[in-house]
Amino acid sequence: MTRKIVIPLILVLIIFGCTPLPETIKDEVEIRQDHKAFVEEKKIEQTPQELLLPAAVQAKMDADYNAIYFSVWHNAEPAHARLERIEQIFKKFSLSPGYGENKRKHTLAWIRALQKNAALESYPNAMDRAITIRQTNLRMMPTNRPHFYKPGGDIEGWPFDNLQISSVPANTPILICHLSEDKSWALVETNFAFGWVPVEDIARTDENFRRMWECGRYGVVIKDKTSILDEGGKFSIRTSVGQIFPLVGETEGMMEILIAATDANGNAVIKRTRASSHVIATKPLPFTYSNAVSIANEFIDEPYGWGGLYGNRDCSAMTRDFFAPFGIWLPRHSADQAKTVGTFIDLQNLDPQEKEKIIVEKGVPYLSLLWRKGHVMLYIGAPSGRPLIFHNVWGLKTRDCRGREGRQIIGKAVITSLYPGAELSQLDRDDGLLINKIAALTIVAPLDQEKAQPKDAAGIVSSKDKEANSI
Repeated sequence: MTRKIVIPLILVLIIFGCTPLPETIKDEVEIRQDHKAFVEEKKIEQTPQELLLPAAVQAKMDADYNAIYFSVWHNAEPAHARLERIEQIFKKFSLSPGYGENKRKHTLAWIRALQKNAALESYPNAMDRAITIRQTNLRMMPTNRPHFYKPGGDIEGWPFDNLQISSVPANTPILICHLSEDKSWALVETNFAFGWVPVEDIARTDENFRRMWECGRYGVVIKDKTSILDEGGKFSIRTSVGQIFPLVGETEGMMEILIAATDANGNAVIKRTRASSHVIATKPLPFTYSNAVSIANEFIDEPYGWGGLYGNRDCSAMTRDFFAPFGIWLPRHSADQAKTVGTFIDLQNLDPQEKEKIIVEKGVPYLSLLWRKGHVMLYIGAPSGRPLIFHNVWGLKTRDCRGREGRQIIGKAVITSLYPGAELSQLDRDDGLLINKIAALTIVAPLDQEKAQPKDAAGIVSSKDKEANSI
């Protein structure tokens, strides 16, 4: 009689050179996940309360932010949501219907039904200035159902829904360009992207509403994922860092603000309410190191959310929201953030040591971005002589012993070195090692020392393109 020998799977993997990936990478454990640690330990040259930006420079950037933010209310026609671009989206997905949330293939009939409901033959059939009344999502097509290229998870599958463009905070000015045939979806433009949103998430505004809302004095949310209550203690609106509201007064640690709601006819109405000064501050928040690390700490450990799905952030949403309280406007897409704002310093074709040297010498902590294709990171300094970054990251590209591509999932906002996961034997050294692919350093608000003015920022970005998020 032969006795059956059972070898544990993990032992089989080790024998054949395929060691399983760890739960976390070394950087997550060895680097303190607390921005305040670097100030408390005095590992930065500036004092915590020293202004990183001169007040006059920040005021100019804040005025530019406001002009861009409200620009959709002053456009006579769609600025970016052109008919040919919208038609191209339907054509693209008709050629590849993909998979749904049930891992079953979408049918071409499903795509055609969405296209029929879009009623593009009458585009644009609406030009209304409006506002979001709750957090919503910009969608490629008028549906909340997802589209994946593959039925499995990661990059071309869950959670990377190809129809998700971006989340949009409550009380964001929008331009309604078009309504679907069934009137349940609206194609809208925001100050940073365009897409389809459910009609129940928006409300039309009149001239009096817009005049009161665009008042020139604003409060900005500095505490993430909080609720604002009305005077009766009932829920009014859910907020997140970077949202702005008209500010009408300040009393005893409280900020009196305006919020938008909707009436029975779908028109926007204004309500007054109050929120703690720990939740809302006067915009722009002074750009000190103390304030910078306080805002950055609001995002630590936040789960990764592709295109803002599930109320979370991806890499470019986090950097965008980080700068918003300081009155610094960024586009939505990572490449546009790196290439169209501030000073772009090309790091391509340099070896890792040269890149690190330039980053340490020229980078301004908490005011500089590092960029690789599909991913953007906030440079936060070099407390031990080596650069540290803060980024919301999905994962690191790996190759197992059989050459199959995989991911070391991080899936949240973390502080790392430029070599996260370098200790992993399965890390793809070419594409997975971050330093090898970093292509640029962008100083978001560089100063012209002679005129003490920031360099010009770029204009509005039309949409968030699908980022090649291999990291």
